[in-house]
Amino acid sequence: MQENIYRAQLEVPGDRVISAFDNMTWHAAAAQAEEIGPHIGYAKTNALHQRKGTDHAVQTVADYGLLDFVDGKYHDIPETVESHLREVTQSGAALVTVHAAGNVPMLKAAVKGRNEGQDLVKNPFMRSSINRIGGILGITVLTSLDFDDCVSIFGIDEEDKDAKKKKVIQFANMALEAELDGIVCSAVEVDAIRANSNFDSLLTVVPGITPPFAKKAEDQKATGTPTDAINRGADLIVVGRGINKASDYGMTKAEAAKAIADEIGSALKGGNE
Repeated sequence: MQENIYRAQLEVPGDRVISAFDNMTWHAAAAQAEEIGPHIGYAKTNALHQRKGTDHAVQTVADYGLLDFVDGKYHDIPETVESHLREVTQSGAALVTVHAAGNVPMLKAAVKGRNEGQDLVKNPFMRSSINRIGGILGITVLTSLDFDDCVSIFGIDEEDKDAKKKKVIQFANMALEAELDGIVCSAVEVDAIRANSNFDSLLTVVPGITPPFAKKAEDQKATGTPTDAINRGADLIVVGRGINKASDYGMTKAEAAKAIADEIGSALKGGNE
């Protein structure tokens, strides 16, 4: 598989886990980061990082050994997206999302902004890890959308059962053309990406992951287990309630995070559990 600098840094199974810090106060988020930091690689902030700023988000999770996946979902005119990526990159965000639906010129502007942001980083410690900063992921089709949603939103052919998958591939091609570092897609479509060697350079991040011990989220329509996602070709997975609501399943958050990392380890070795 073609090398990707972000994929190359996934050294142990837990590095592949992104914990979604959803619906939390910063006090709760810091406590969760401290508890699960030894077991996984990333924290995902979205609305949370907007409250006190991306600098605060990146530093808070870094204090507990986590990289920040800033789920900004930027989608605007190219100049504005360029500015967003220039600023968020300087904060030290490891991964940042943009909507692939914004089209190639916008995606290229995001890359330009990221590159400018990296050039502006002066902190010597951040500069020594510059290749871990500002990875850009193009969001393809949100996991909350089913086939009928895609018919109404994207105008895909309702008679073509593969039309949704083809839309994801179209977005992946746009990400590739713009030289993004990866894409976000569901466990249902990631195998189509990995089946096409043209996309080998793209990191694949799969949200909506529900570990076997957890309850499936009702607002996620395209989901899978950690094993399913890894076997289909995911590089990283995003887990929300499976960690955040661990107490509902008789576990601590640390136990849940470790169980997910262990499951990924088993899948990478060819196990099915």
